[in-house]
Amino acid sequence: MTSHSVYFASTILHLYAAASIAAEREYETAHLIFIDQPEDQEFPLYSLVQQWDSSPFSSVKLLPGRFKGIINKLKKRKQLFNSLENIISDLKPNNIFVGNDRRIEFQFSMHIAKSLDLNTQGHYMDEGTFTYVGRKASSSFSDAIIDNWLKKLSYGLWWKNPLTVGESAWINIVHVAFPGLIDQRLKKKIIEPLNHNAFTSGAMMELSTNILDFYMFDSNKLSDLDALFTLPHESLFTNHSGYRTQILNQIKDLKDQGLNVAAKYHPRNSDPDALSLLDAGVELIPAGISFEAILPLLPAKTHIIGDLSSTLLIARWLRPELEVTSIYTGDGNSEFNKLFSALEITLKKV
Repeated sequence: MTSHSVYFASTILHLYAAASIAAEREYETAHLIFIDQPEDQEFPLYSLVQQWDSSPFSSVKLLPGRFKGIINKLKKRKQLFNSLENIISDLKPNNIFVGNDRRIEFQFSMHIAKSLDLNTQGHYMDEGTFTYVGRKASSSFSDAIIDNWLKKLSYGLWWKNPLTVGESAWINIVHVAFPGLIDQRLKKKIIEPLNHNAFTSGAMMELSTNILDFYMFDSNKLSDLDALFTLPHESLFTNHSGYRTQILNQIKDLKDQGLNVAAKYHPRNSDPDALSLLDAGVELIPAGISFEAILPLLPAKTHIIGDLSSTLLIARWLRPELEVTSIYTGDGNSEFNKLFSALEITLKKV
């Protein structure tokens, strides 16, 4: 009898984690479902995965989860639940994977599986920061009491509020990059380490190349890269002139050494080149390209430089052999500082 697994993904990081896990579970038939997307917007990643020749997924679906208007939302949410019930009833999955167990699509699917007397295992896929520093809002009075009971009243008593992401009672197994550093509340689960080598497989590099092609950026421009700056929102340059100066000085030093330097601006910047880096001979990577898509294509010599953000955590996870440096302002975030130090990310305070 064929064993089926369902993977819910709402971000590109979820996709990469799901693909790496599915590729190693060749004894199962993997099904990918994109969730938590606006109903009235194009979602290019869906089409790109459909066209991915080396995809580990036998089927790919898109179930939008963000709807406008109360009446429309109620109608579309009912349709969503009907679609999920049909999928779970048809596949009878042995496993359901998710990067955020607060998602109603995951919890409802686990509820349906239980109602069908399936012995379905719930899996949490590492989503980055919250895995290690926790999600404080989940254990707040607002989430743990008010939101929890509102959801139970709206959907049913099957809703289970997680005290942090990955902690809900629906989760049996957690797949994480750094098992020794996870939030204490996740340590009661079965822990499966993620294989970082999977992220530089031929299949993953093919997906990344396809994504860069979609943005009309030649992936060959990354093949001899010495340093990549992943830059914060432009407001930080305005509010902290010292940060701007530090970044520009470091770029100048690298360029003076004849090194190949690229930068990726924050996708919500209003100025496409806030630091005038093109004039300094820096290769600009389109801001719309997700950092996760870039990482598999970088040569081992590339030095990643950024601020105190989850981007650098992802760099250390997907490409642990790369040198990673965080340049931050003020006192930073103590939890991030501790985590970055444990991951041997170099910290430089401005």
